Amino acid sequence: MNMLKKVLGQFTPFKFKHAMASLLLASVSLTSANVARAADEHPAQDLVVSSTSKLIDVLKEEGERIKTDKAFLDEQIDTYVVPNIDFDTMTKLAVGKAWRQADEKQRVDLVVEFRSLLLNTYTNALTEYSGESIEFQPFKPENRDDRAVVRSVFKQSGGSTVPVLYKLREKDGWLIYDIEVDQISLVTSYRTAFSSEIEKGGIDGLIQTMKDKNAES
Repeated sequence: MNMLKKVLGQFTPFKFKHAMASLLLASVSLTSANVARAADEHPAQDLVVSSTSKLIDVLKEEGERIKTDKAFLDEQIDTYVVPNIDFDTMTKLAVGKAWRQADEKQRVDLVVEFRSLLLNTYTNALTEYSGESIEFQPFKPENRDDRAVVRSVFKQSGGSTVPVLYKLREKDGWLIYDIEVDQISLVTSYRTAFSSEIEKGGIDGLIQTMKDKNAES
């Protein structure tokens, strides 16, 4: 569990936690016109930017409720977050080559627990949102038509900025499969932690480690 805690610590309190928050709600400083112009550039960019605009009103009108009403918060996450993330691909990439060693049940358990781990972190990010903002940059096409990167700059309330990239693939629609914060990949960082857990306790050991971590949330 030590390596996993180090990774979680690396991305919390800002690098991952607020990057996840920026995915859908940190652009409250954007006007609707800016959102429309950015969204017109590419369907992947539209996914990230338009989903953000849909949550702006929720933040403005229900900010305090988000901090105190977990059922309401879970409902917002199920509506605006879960449909936009490719948890299967993200888990497969995070587990790495050990994915091939896992049987069908273990693969299901890995996805379930990693999904919970990510969403628990996201939930905490929403409750701690404190006015950070994000600016989306113009879309640049990738070499593959089924891949896209949405580039942004995350602005902390103190004025410092951090680049945040959202990597998406087209899979029955565009879905996010990785987030890169200040040149640090979420998937790659988890892969390092997961590899350490698998070496110690195998696939089942990694699953149990994530279960224990999720139980703490």
